[in-house]
Amino acid sequence: MLLVVRYRVEKQEREAIREDLHNSVRNYESFERLREATLTHTAVLVADMPNLRALMTKQQKATIQDGSQDIWQLTGSDLFVLAGIRGDVLAFQSSNADFPLDAAQVSLRTSLERGNVWDWWFHSGRLYQIWVQPVYFDEQSNETLLGFLVIGQEVSKSQARNFSNVASSEAVFRYGNEIAASTLSAEANGLLEQQFREGKGNRLGTEQEIQIGSERYLGTTVRLSYGAGTPVSLSVLKSFDRATTFLEQLNRVLLTLGFLSVLAGTVLAFLLSKTITKPLAQLVTGLHAFEKGDSSFPLDASGGDEVAEVTAAFDRMRANLQKTENEQKQLEQRLRQAHKMEAVGRLAGGVAHDFNNLLMIVRGHCELLSDRIPAGEPSRNNIEQIQKAADRAVSMTRQLLAFSRMQVLEPRVIDLNAVIADMGKMLARLIGEDIEYAFTPDPKLVSVKADPGQIGQVIMNLVVNSRDAMPKGGSITVRTRNTVLDRDEARKRDPMQPGEYGLLSVTDTGRGMDEETKAHIFEPFFTTKEVGKGTGLGLATVYGIVKQSGGFIWVESAPGKGTTFEIYLPHGNAAQIENTKEIKPAAIPRGKETILVVEDEAAVRELASEFLKSAGYSVLEAKNGAEALETITSNASTIHLVLADMIMPRMGGAEMAERLKKERPELKVLFMSGYSEHAGVQSSQISPQAILAKPFSIATMIGKVREALGGLPASQASEAERVQR
Repeated sequence: MLLVVRYRVEKQEREAIREDLHNSVRNYESFERLREATLTHTAVLVADMPNLRALMTKQQKATIQDGSQDIWQLTGSDLFVLAGIRGDVLAFQSSNADFPLDAAQVSLRTSLERGNVWDWWFHSGRLYQIWVQPVYFDEQSNETLLGFLVIGQEVSKSQARNFSNVASSEAVFRYGNEIAASTLSAEANGLLEQQFREGKGNRLGTEQEIQIGSERYLGTTVRLSYGAGTPVSLSVLKSFDRATTFLEQLNRVLLTLGFLSVLAGTVLAFLLSKTITKPLAQLVTGLHAFEKGDSSFPLDASGGDEVAEVTAAFDRMRANLQKTENEQKQLEQRLRQAHKMEAVGRLAGGVAHDFNNLLMIVRGHCELLSDRIPAGEPSRNNIEQIQKAADRAVSMTRQLLAFSRMQVLEPRVIDLNAVIADMGKMLARLIGEDIEYAFTPDPKLVSVKADPGQIGQVIMNLVVNSRDAMPKGGSITVRTRNTVLDRDEARKRDPMQPGEYGLLSVTDTGRGMDEETKAHIFEPFFTTKEVGKGTGLGLATVYGIVKQSGGFIWVESAPGKGTTFEIYLPHGNAAQIENTKEIKPAAIPRGKETILVVEDEAAVRELASEFLKSAGYSVLEAKNGAEALETITSNASTIHLVLADMIMPRMGGAEMAERLKKERPELKVLFMSGYSEHAGVQSSQISPQAILAKPFSIATMIGKVREALGGLPASQASEAERVQR
């Protein structure tokens, strides 16, 4: 009877193990399909992001590498590669230093040669499952290929361990005959690799008995890779010896019962068998239900045996998968929001760029007319009204450019406490007497790097926003301090990065905001004020300036509990702090040099020429870079400076400058631009000091020209203009 029972239990256990192995493989295949779909979806979304297309359009390796960091963080992947159309790696991000750039380059070329969009990369014991996604210039057309995006997930020991807990078995991922991830010990892995090299255990889809040391295993192998190349496979092993250890105890029980009666022993064996198989059957049913998409099937994980542990592990896996699905939805929402903000920013920046040229023509001619019409004349008032309207339009245009992060900034190392203190009296007058204003500086605050004028704009917009949130009075507190964000804190405030920052916070006791309002406050033209009370550009401007300055912004608010805006700015070198105080207006410097004006917009070209002529300069004109080169070659007189627009037909300013540097290295070049995306991006040798921001006044333009010619610094002219305004 004991032999018969033992034989039947072993046979039943073997069948149960086979069924477990089969279900484990099917469950992993279901999980793998879900992960492949998630990875594919993420790759498609990221490839369609405008900022990624913009990066790939430039084809500048350093710029693409720097810009890829934020995009990689959004994907949540272990491996992130951007490559050119020939397969050259332009940007590489990896969560593990054991997989270097050279290995990624070789693997990518192999994948592209095989034409695989799904592939497996392996190096130094690291195995990655990757998806190759083409990146096109326009999402509506697949004719212009910009390059390739590669997103990969590592098949790690932790993944093998999680699968092992669910399947209550050992999991071995291998690349060819080399083990990449396993739940076995190092000694067992060595023995198993030797058997793989000898051809044992390589049959696909069939259960095999494998001896590892002194322990017997039942295992099955499934291939994970497709097509040519080194095969990638998963082997699932379940210890037959450990699964049948309970037979010793069963034998003793049966021997004891056998002395009582054959009938009692038979009944007891049947009951024990039923007790073991029922939880397994319930677990198998739960696995089938989960495979069909039912995550709510009830499972009984009570007890302390292996079946209960497997059931509990499977239940945890279901919960983790549901959590992963929710996180995926949140990631999609974040990507859509980033896509929307980028699209709105591009539209706003494009409109502002074209509008800048028109405003420059209006302001410039008003300035010329005001110099010619004496004070007291009736028409002088008309000119001044036009100037005021144009100045307000310039302010709104700069706000749009600030939001779209395309404003031409002049960052420098500043003392943030000094900037805020200089604004103290103006802020107190701005908020009114019914609101209490307080500034709490950190005396040991580190210096930060930013444009002082734009930081002043940020502070003023935040204070005005706080004032409007307190119609019945309250208090506004501005604080500065040093802060350090660790990884955990930065993860809670995505997309912030860990590091050291100078922190500026503005806190009010106003009515606060709900979550719905907080989700839209940085969008342009969004406002909660009455019609005619605001443009909706204040916080959008703050957002753009902070982002363009390399910082981050965070908002804490709740209805009835006030609002706190936190601005995190990067550190600067304290030894390089520059004086930010205003300089008294100075007379416009004059000159007698010859200047070539290169501008495709005829009205802007004529205005710039008239500005220069009014200051005593000789002026030549050209409507693009090619015509400018011809003018320089054919002109016998000496040309001292070229004043050129950045973007022009036939040949732009940057290309023209590169040609001039080779042919006439002594010739100086000053660029005009109202759009920071074109202000020096095409040429890494163009500094912010060599850019004249549109729209500009006579004082600003002549000051920049004198600085470029080696005269008085242009900052005096620009500061003088701000004081006069």
